[in-house]
Amino acid sequence: MNPLSGALKFLSTTLFNSVLALAFFLVAGHLATPSFVGKVAIIQLMETITGAFFSILPYQLVTREVSHSYASSQGYDKIVYTSLSYSLLVSPLLLLLLFFSSYLWMSIPYFVLYLFTNYQGQLLTGLGKFTEVNVGNAVFTISRWGFSILAIFYHSVELLILIWTLGAVMKAVYYQIYLPFKFSFDKATFKEIAKVGFPIYLTGIVYFISGQGDRVVTAFLLGSYYLGIYQLVALAAVVPSMLTLSFSSSLLPSSTYYYTKGRDMKEISSISFRIVTLISLPMAILGYAISPLFISKFFPQYVPGIPSMQLLILSLTSTMPLQLLSTFMIAAKKNYRPFIIIGIISAAEVVGVSYYLIPRIGIYGAAIAQAFNAIITSLLYLLFSHFQGVFKMERREIASLALIGFSFLALTNWWEVILIVVLLGFKLLGIIGNEEVKVIEGFTPYSLKRITRILYLIARQ
Repeated sequence: MNPLSGALKFLSTTLFNSVLALAFFLVAGHLATPSFVGKVAIIQLMETITGAFFSILPYQLVTREVSHSYASSQGYDKIVYTSLSYSLLVSPLLLLLLFFSSYLWMSIPYFVLYLFTNYQGQLLTGLGKFTEVNVGNAVFTISRWGFSILAIFYHSVELLILIWTLGAVMKAVYYQIYLPFKFSFDKATFKEIAKVGFPIYLTGIVYFISGQGDRVVTAFLLGSYYLGIYQLVALAAVVPSMLTLSFSSSLLPSSTYYYTKGRDMKEISSISFRIVTLISLPMAILGYAISPLFISKFFPQYVPGIPSMQLLILSLTSTMPLQLLSTFMIAAKKNYRPFIIIGIISAAEVVGVSYYLIPRIGIYGAAIAQAFNAIITSLLYLLFSHFQGVFKMERREIASLALIGFSFLALTNWWEVILIVVLLGFKLLGIIGNEEVKVIEGFTPYSLKRITRILYLIARQ
């Protein structure tokens, strides 16, 4: 169970997905009608709804449970079979789409496979099969954003749905090689995971509301034109935080595995937090600086959304280390009720602030609502993880928090100075020590050993 090699694999497939998605939308923006692009967006929205509302067995908890069983040398077949069987048993609810537009009910087989392969991927991640998970993701990405470009030339959303469905079939078949499945539903296993994970499930639904609340209010108050501008810049703005999140995708199974083996969760969370902070802050500041050039070059009609995009990039990416503290709360199997509290506060803040600010300052008000949401939820995760004893607040952790706060000064447009101060801060404050670099070096693949030299330059003796 190598967290670093797994992180690099998830990072590479996320980069691959981002590049192909950019190519798809560039072609679609020039050749497809707004109606076509809108239908693609609705299909993607239905993916999110399927994942949020149908995952009564929360993905994170499924990963945690199978990783715990694997580390303790217990059988995990019941977890695998029950999770996958559940995804098929719940899928008939998707027949409700028969009452909607034809392209949505044509997508029902795709949504069934989407849910099934999500559980497959989470189970394989929990077993430490990071290579297999990411090969499957790459196969699907080629279909989703590569081959589906053909659908743009034919202006056929039906062809796009067919290509996406075939890609999902290939992904499911590939995962089947490494995770054999038979239909077997164990009620006791289902009840245990569903009962313990119910707060996480409810949080996923509430986060769906908070994640889409600013878009809904924007559409209601400003109309489709401004929603289109905000939607595109918001999607582009999450790329840096997605890269950070993908780099950390192996944290849940790895922290669960080593915690089960007897490692101290506070130490695991501390070093992970500080390393992710080192990665996310430069990415947030550089993303803030580069994003105007990106929009001006590729999407000039969306230039009015640049300030919103910059604020979203900086706030979402710089707070990612704090957001990831939830991972260690799940891995340590502590009280999950705080997730409900955080989710409710998050949804109320996004909808309330959006409704208040958007009529006054337009889509920048929606961006402020999401920025406040990132800050508030991050502080709550910090508070609850500390109270639950899975994260310590000592000198180096406090120094990391100070640098996260300092990074927001990039909003003054003195981003070059802020970036230099942040990088020097890691060195002068001793946030990363040589002992941590040696631990990282032990997990680093031989071909990438030279990268640790950079860490030694930043680390304090």
